[in-house]
Amino acid sequence: MNIKSIKPISITLSSLIGFGVLGVIFTFMYYNFINTFLIEERQISLEELRVIEEKEIAFKKQFSTLAIPNKSQQTALTKVVAKHKSISSIAVIHDGYFVYSTYGIRDRKVEKALEPGFYVKPKSALTKKPIIYYQLQLNDKTYIRIYFKPLTLDVIDRIGDGYIDFGSIILATDNKVIKNNIRSINNQFNPETITLNIDVNHLAAIKVFMIYKLGYIIAIVIILLISCYLLSKKIKQEFIKYQIRHHRIKPYLQPIVDRDGHIIGAEILARWITNKGELVAPYLFIPYIEQEKLTPLLTCSLLAQIHNSNVLNNTKEFKLSFNLTELCLFEPKVYALSKRLAQHCRLVLEFTESTPFIRKDTPEKMLVYRQHGVEFAIDDYGTGFSAPHYLTEYKFDYLKIDKCFIDNLDDSKEKSTHLIESIVFLAKKLNLELVAEGVETDIQKNILKILGIRYFQGFLFYKPMDLKAFSQLIAKSDKP
Repeated sequence: MNIKSIKPISITLSSLIGFGVLGVIFTFMYYNFINTFLIEERQISLEELRVIEEKEIAFKKQFSTLAIPNKSQQTALTKVVAKHKSISSIAVIHDGYFVYSTYGIRDRKVEKALEPGFYVKPKSALTKKPIIYYQLQLNDKTYIRIYFKPLTLDVIDRIGDGYIDFGSIILATDNKVIKNNIRSINNQFNPETITLNIDVNHLAAIKVFMIYKLGYIIAIVIILLISCYLLSKKIKQEFIKYQIRHHRIKPYLQPIVDRDGHIIGAEILARWITNKGELVAPYLFIPYIEQEKLTPLLTCSLLAQIHNSNVLNNTKEFKLSFNLTELCLFEPKVYALSKRLAQHCRLVLEFTESTPFIRKDTPEKMLVYRQHGVEFAIDDYGTGFSAPHYLTEYKFDYLKIDKCFIDNLDDSKEKSTHLIESIVFLAKKLNLELVAEGVETDIQKNILKILGIRYFQGFLFYKPMDLKAFSQLIAKSDKP
């Protein structure tokens, strides 16, 4: 895996995590939503039952002397039925007989004496359907039976088939019998003990769920998308950090030569070598490293790799240049490694043109480095943030002329020549050494020599090479 594949891999991985989290949240919300429906329906279904139970004292007070209802009492009972939408009728039982009903007078004997409370009857004598009623004792001889309308499970029926479990009997919408194990004609129950269940139609339930929770779902999806984006960035960043810490990004050295072609130093460049030995182009990872402020980590890695190599053997006067940003200057590890490396070579730290100087204490920090023999250069002078005003605010030892100015020398353009002449003049006045980068032809080299340039770097002389090849080159050049 390399920088080319890490982006799609990090996006894929973060997306899988995001979808997994979304699935967990969706599932939790979905089943919580169904349970809420059950609770809501149970409250709706049993609300009138509780109301009647709570008003038992009021009933007793109002109808305590009731026997065979007179006209006014019949009217009062009718009003009770009208007031409560869930009540279908009220019957009066006196001395073991039904003596009145708002549904119609039924002069018949009660099946058997029952205790006060709620009952479910599997089969009504009139409708032949199950009924639910509440029996209230008014006095020694008189009872009231409050009959309820068939159960409606409107809320639950939107997401599946609901039913109420009384234990021995289970009823669905409109008191449809699903199960009946009652042998007696009446079965007493406690409203608080009955359970409400549902056979969920998940397709219908999800549609209702989406309608009810659409706003929440959209908000969660947006949050997860943002989280996935941040996670993919974090994965990519941690991958790059891992590559740097494990020295997968290696130092390549491009020699710097004098006017006679003798190697006097080298610039250390970063090259990413994959597990398969492939070379990753710098433009694919260097901008990202600078953007994510990982340059100090990379600089430490390159400094350490050079320090631990055999390149430093007999190179006390050898110039080794490392690219860095202002941020690196304040990294303690960069400082410590620079101190150690400066004991073995002439260490030059080059400030790249990609980031500006923003700290006021940078000159003081550069002075601390100088106390250990470290020199400074401004890279790619005249491009990016390598502005001329830096020369007045910061002390440099070298100016490196950017390749873009060198390229035009082949075209015999006087402007390019005059521009480099001005840079040479400025460097002399400020006592700065010049290094011409990107020299690729003899014409460019000769013109630069005429203009007074002393040090050169480019493909005309050497391409960047790994530590082993550079060590062999230095050993070869040292031989008489």
